[in-house]
Order: sequence, then structure tokens, then C-alpha cells
Amino acid sequence: MKLIFRFLIFLLFFLAFIFPSVNAEENILLEEHIENIEVLPSNIVVNLPLDVNQQIAYFVKYFTTEKKEVIQRWFKRCGPYLPYFKTIFREEKLPEDLVYLALVESGCNPFAVSRAGAVGIWQFVEVTARQYGLKIDYWIDERKDFIKATYAAARYLKRLYEIFGDWRLAVASYNAGEGRVLRALKSKNYADYWKVMMSGAIPFETFAYLPQWLAITILVKNPQKYGFEPIDETPWEYIEIEVPGGIDLKAIALAANSDLYVIRSLNAELRREFTPPGYFYSLKLPSKSKDFFYKNLSNLPLEEVKVNTPNGEVSLFVLSEVTEEIKSKWPKEKEVPLSKTIKNSSDTKKVQAKLKESSSKTKKSSSKRKKTSSTIKKTKKR
Repeated sequence: MKLIFRFLIFLLFFLAFIFPSVNAEENILLEEHIENIEVLPSNIVVNLPLDVNQQIAYFVKYFTTEKKEVIQRWFKRCGPYLPYFKTIFREEKLPEDLVYLALVESGCNPFAVSRAGAVGIWQFVEVTARQYGLKIDYWIDERKDFIKATYAAARYLKRLYEIFGDWRLAVASYNAGEGRVLRALKSKNYADYWKVMMSGAIPFETFAYLPQWLAITILVKNPQKYGFEPIDETPWEYIEIEVPGGIDLKAIALAANSDLYVIRSLNAELRREFTPPGYFYSLKLPSKSKDFFYKNLSNLPLEEVKVNTPNGEVSLFVLSEVTEEIKSKWPKEKEVPLSKTIKNSSDTKKVQAKLKESSSKTKKSSSKRKKTSSTIKKTKKR
């Protein structure tokens, strides 16, 4: 009996040692890329002047001294997104300067996550995101989609203005939530923005939100006056292509002859950096890749990896090790000659069958994305 008991104890320890290591490997493979958002230092908020003009001047000074390098980095990152933001806000009939809230919210970082769990460039919490039609599941988080999340942000701001009839209160509510601002107005019997801000019923963070936005707007419109490089608002030039599920974004970047950072930024909503398994996904890719992407992808040396997820076991397709050597030899400006360089392993047959099917599919852009992209191109030509 003692021997059986000891054997069972040994077996439990053995299983505990083995299975966590398998799960750890799967977790690493499917780990979500997030970046913690920087919080405004408490001393900055505490020392904020009471007068609005002084508050704006206070943040202009702060942004051009202590935080100058960060702001310049925001300017660079926001450049390719801003033309899309402006087009969407104009389409939704919103004041264009509201797009600069994206800098205050996240520095235009689609991977930003706050301590409160707000996600993406426009920092939506999950409940609000779902209210405005954004999809969130194990594979996708559309709060990170720079087109869909911007439409959601524009509609949310429009709704807030309908509630309050004052853009200052609408902007404050975007930060604090309309419920908190409405309760403050009701409890204090106020209808004025500044009285609400001074009432103590609103967090200091929200008190500092409006002057930050106004200060950032001043800097964006007068960069050289304050020692910044102007924002290069050259938009992302992209197309949408149907791609089979379960493909690693590293393979996508390789087939598109593009930098992984660009592919991640264009498709930041892909939480696990794989196209969602089980169906074709409309992927955003640099426009230049449209003529050779399918050919390259169908010839990549992909290996099938089976992993367990909350929705069950799925097949994912990742690059084999030989690809790294090939990648280092490719001329960046030319199409990747994969078919001449490598032979496909037997592991790739399953995905290649899907890829042949996908090559006959046409791009399926949503009507809103088509409209936004075409509007931006027309504006650029002018």
C-alpha cells in the first residue's frame, strides 16, 4: 500500500513538472504583445494652475522640456495614422482638432494598455468598446484596429457631445466616463465645465486632460516654434488581402517583403500575431506586395504546430528555421525568389492547399475602409 501511495505521489510530481512546461511553450507562442501606458506624474497634476490659460502654458512647457523626447516620438508614430483619423472625423462631422486626443490617450500606440485595462490608440475599456461594435475575443481585439477603433471613438465623442452640448464636458467624459461627469453635474447642480472641474467630484487626471489636449494641439500646429520636427502625415498605403487562418505574422511579413513592425502596426488587432484559425481573414498589407504576396506565401517553408487554446486545439503555421538564412540574403527592393531557393517540406502541404484557394479570392474591404482609403488618396493628390 505504501509503495502504491509513493508511486502516486511521484506520478503527480512528474505530471506537474511536465505539463506546465508544455503550457508555457504555448503561452510564449501565443503571447499577446502589449505596452503599458505611461501615467502622468502625480506632481504634475497636483501643481496644475487653476486658470485654464495657465494650465495650457504649464503643459506646453512640460511637453517641450521634461517630455520633449517622448512627444517627438509620439509625433513620429502618429504620422501615418493621422490622415485616417482626420478623414474619419470629418466624415462623422466632428471638429478635426479632436484627433489629437489620440496623442494624449496613447501617443498613437495601438498596443497601449492602461492600468484600468483600456486598450489601443483610443483607450477603450471592454464594455464601451462592445457598445460601439468592436469585436474582442481570444484572437482579435478591434480596440487595436486603427480604422475600426477610430470610427468607434468618433461616434462615442459625438454621443458625448449630444449628451452634454459642450465639447469641454464631452472631452472630459471621454476620459472619466459620462456616468461620473453626469453624477458630478447632478450632485453639485452645476452646468458649467469649470465649476464641475473645481468641485472635487472629478479625478485630477480628468482635470488635467483638457489642457493636455489643447497644449498638444498647439505643439502639433506649431512644431518648429517649440523645437519639434513637423509630423510627417504620409498615410499607410495598404491593401486588404484574404489570408487563411493560423498563419504567423512573421511569415506574412516575409512573404510581403515587409518589416514586421509595419505588418504588426497595420494589423495590431491580431492579439496572438496569427491570423485567426478556422477562416480566411482580411489582412492589411503594404500596397507594393499585392503582385507577389500569394506566390511568396505559398512557397514559404511553414511548419504546422498544434496548440491548445480556450476554444480547443488549433493548427498554427510558423516559419521553419531555414527561412532566417534565406531572409538575410534577399535584396529588399525585389520580389523574394522563394521558389528558386527552397523546397517545400511535407509539413506545408496542408496550408499550401488553403493558399492556392486564397489566391483566387479577391480583396474584401469593408465599404467604410474603402471610402476612407479612397478619400485619403484623393486628398493626397490634391
